Amino acid sequence: MTLVDAHCHLANLGVQMPLETLLDEAGKHGIKRWLSSALTRSELSRYAEFAFPGMMYSAGVHPNFDECDLAIEDIARLCEEKRIWAVGEIGLDRNGPEIETQKSLLIKQLELAVEHGLPVVLHIVGHQQAAYEILKRYPLRYLVHGYAGSLEGYRLLARLDSFFTISERILKPDKTKLLQEMVADRRYLAETDMTRYYVLPGEKNPLLRLLEVAEKTLVLCGISENEFGRVQNESFQALTGVYID
Repeated sequence: MTLVDAHCHLANLGVQMPLETLLDEAGKHGIKRWLSSALTRSELSRYAEFAFPGMMYSAGVHPNFDECDLAIEDIARLCEEKRIWAVGEIGLDRNGPEIETQKSLLIKQLELAVEHGLPVVLHIVGHQQAAYEILKRYPLRYLVHGYAGSLEGYRLLARLDSFFTISERILKPDKTKLLQEMVADRRYLAETDMTRYYVLPGEKNPLLRLLEVAEKTLVLCGISENEFGRVQNESFQALTGVYID
């Protein structure tokens, strides 16, 4: 089974670890595609210099990441130059700045996605109702990354043309119902959300954590590897337009 890491931060990880070596090893374990994200101008520079088969990247102004120095003008330029597969990660975060400021920033980036016909990678932490009220006005393809909120919030966001990533966050016992409903809805991929900040002491290749995410999902949801792979591939193709053979 070919696996997709549907949300990670490879340029960030590459500051600390030998990225090409990590990706080569991950490929030997079946991880062949990566949807990576840029949140800083230095990361954009690294993506411009580093091309790896199977890697695509998005960029966005994050609602609650202090190191994010991207501006709307940066995202507009990337869209115009057709350098990104999606806008994001963008969204709303209950721990972020004043909510109206976040909403304004989200709307500006959604409008860019509409203008350029791009999908959107979403970061939604709290504020699910407020996010839904905005997002439903924009008929876009959405990848909701790392969602670990309430079932009610999930069901709201699932009304959109949305796909969800399965992360370590929802492999915990208190999130089993959310995981099982997400899998039953058959619009999912898996993610590591890996950055250099999440690497454990002595960990040689943190990208291999995706294998554990997939394996635990099979056990907790009682599905086969073939079923997981089929849904992942269908979701990836619907989001990106790229076929996985």
